Amino acid sequence: MSDIFLGVQPIFDRQQNVVAYELLFRCASGGFEGQGIDADTATSQVIINAFADIGVERLGQDKLLFLNLSESLLASDVIQALPPNRVVLEVLETVHVTPKLVAAARELVKQGFTLALDDFVYTPDWDPLLLLAEIVKFDVLGDNRAQIRTKLHSLPSGCQPRLLAEKVETREQFQDCLDLGFELFQGYYLARPQVLTGKRPPDSRVHTLRLMTRLQDENSSVTDIEQIISQDVTLSYRLLRFLSSASVSQGRTIDTIKQGIVLVGLRLVRQWAALLMLSNLNASEHSHCLTRSLTYARFCQLIGERYFPADKDTLFTVGLFANLDELLQVPLMDALEHLPLDERIKQAILTHEGLLGQVLAQAKRFEYGARLSDVIVPDVKIEALAVCFLEAFAWANDLQAQIQHSH
Repeated sequence: MSDIFLGVQPIFDRQQNVVAYELLFRCASGGFEGQGIDADTATSQVIINAFADIGVERLGQDKLLFLNLSESLLASDVIQALPPNRVVLEVLETVHVTPKLVAAARELVKQGFTLALDDFVYTPDWDPLLLLAEIVKFDVLGDNRAQIRTKLHSLPSGCQPRLLAEKVETREQFQDCLDLGFELFQGYYLARPQVLTGKRPPDSRVHTLRLMTRLQDENSSVTDIEQIISQDVTLSYRLLRFLSSASVSQGRTIDTIKQGIVLVGLRLVRQWAALLMLSNLNASEHSHCLTRSLTYARFCQLIGERYFPADKDTLFTVGLFANLDELLQVPLMDALEHLPLDERIKQAILTHEGLLGQVLAQAKRFEYGARLSDVIVPDVKIEALAVCFLEAFAWANDLQAQIQHSH
């Protein structure tokens, strides 16, 4: 099992009731943000830890969750996987306000997300986002009443967002902010950041591994695959339901496994069957290990699609089985020994050897908090990593929802 950490700092209303939490990156060594981890890496780690590993339900069902976003993440599609009724998207003060960024923010607000502007210092460039923002955060650290009032007067005439005072460190500051009309408050005077911890739990199913072993045999024919899947009635039922979903079948009727293979292809059926089998390994848990498997698989595949198209399917397999030891509670070498995988795939998983191994290693480094600047895959652009990883995480969650629906 591996330990998971998430920093949270309460946000209070005028009556000093907790109404929200800001989610903060916390590394395993004990520090919060600002310790050499870039913003995209930190935010992606926070999302995964909060929504996949620890669970935001621990923070209550009615509390808003503030999440810091850089311009690259705000302009990506991955944020749409988060619950808009609970998430407040904080636009960092370091972003460059561009038409693309404003369009992305407008679309997210349309979907129900609340937009906040962090550490706000007014310039006319911010006008388009001020029209969309419901909350504006002012850093009042060390400020007296006159200085805070000056900051508020910088807002354009007619602009009336909800005001949040952050870094409130004294009773006097809190009272000043109350008198000046602030609605929300955050800082050491009210509460220091807390740390939530959790673990990623494993599970095992030996029978599933045996079926998966045969399923991954590249020498298996269509008939062989059909027979393998048909041995497990539950798997057959769930796979048919999954393949018959509109998103997969595109409205075509699928009544048998063989028909599914013909319509969507042997490669896809093999992949979906493996995913469903892996989901069985976590049936009695909270699907944390499965989330990681699916995220690794999709991340590796996305990097393959963009940079190494000839290896994209092989990269998917590498990612899918990368944490098989956690799923089966056996040493990784033992788990892979029973799978008829190419030696290149096994070595990529075990030792991160070759290009396949480098892509997998990048996924693991990124998940566990390495800086985006630490790119170890040749020819891969830095800015693609965070987007690919969060797209993979969103895909993993969406796929798990479909898998659960197939029960």
